[in-house]
Amino acid sequence: MNYNELKTLIQDSRTTRRFKKDAIVNFEDLKEILDLARITSSAKNMQPIKYILVTNKDSVERLTQTAKWAAHLKDWEQKEDEKPSAFILMLNDQMIDGFPMFDAGASFTAISLAAKAKGLATCPMASIDKELCKELFVIPDCYDVMIGIAVGVGAENIKLVDTKKLDTNYYRLEDETHCVPKRTLEQIIVGEY
Repeated sequence: MNYNELKTLIQDSRTTRRFKKDAIVNFEDLKEILDLARITSSAKNMQPIKYILVTNKDSVERLTQTAKWAAHLKDWEQKEDEKPSAFILMLNDQMIDGFPMFDAGASFTAISLAAKAKGLATCPMASIDKELCKELFVIPDCYDVMIGIAVGVGAENIKLVDTKKLDTNYYRLEDETHCVPKRTLEQIIVGEY
């Protein structure tokens, strides 16, 4: 893979809130995606992140209904036919002395890129109902639910745009294109020595 192919993969791996109805995401695809997350960088190589894979329709439905989708979009709610096909729950094993926030970021990056390479889309949500997760799944007390990652086949037109007046809130155009403002390179480089 060359730089431009990697750049395209990263640009196309956008958080998606609209998924194709009745698309199937199977355990094997999720396991292959997590196999890449497993080998990503880990602070002190402690590897505190664990996962729960969810493809059961009833469980996916319950997680979807209780999640808070697109907080910046005041007049939008996910429709019945836009729901994800699966979830990956990311857990922190509190018995392992690591840096779970670093590991979660590295892991999610691998998950989102691997999903995109398989034709899937993801949406990480800290708003996942952690109590519901404990109710639905066997989660030992030493595991803290960090985020839920919705997975499915994307059904959304997403466009990267430069920020205006440093506003990073995403928004939708009249044609429902989801615009994601990004700071310019000049805005994030604060020194060159």
